[in-house]
Amino acid sequence: MPRQSKRSQPIARFDKVGMVKVGLILKNAREQKGLTLDELADLTGVGKTRLNDVELGNGNKLMVDTLEAYRRVIRPLNSETGEVYKCWELLEIAMILEDPPELEAKK
Repeated sequence: MPRQSKRSQPIARFDKVGMVKVGLILKNAREQKGLTLDELADLTGVGKTRLNDVELGNGNKLMVDTLEAYRRVIRPLNSETGEVYKCWELLEIAMILEDPPELEAKK
């Protein structure tokens, strides 16, 4: 079977709406735990400004190490499953897959 070129693979990108959703999940969980951003920064080793940006959905990407540090301390619960979100689940919320332009043209 011939190897597919990278161009024909779906393109993953961060979605602003998804990033805001992840930020709200994390912020709500932090507030339920009664932690301030300063306290969370001390517990995670991530700067307060960066944590605030994650909560607000600012920027055009999420750093996995930042997200994982936040998630491990806060342990946000998925309201649908009652389980703690895994890092990949939060990334899945924050991202969308798109077909590359050459596949879109064939549709």
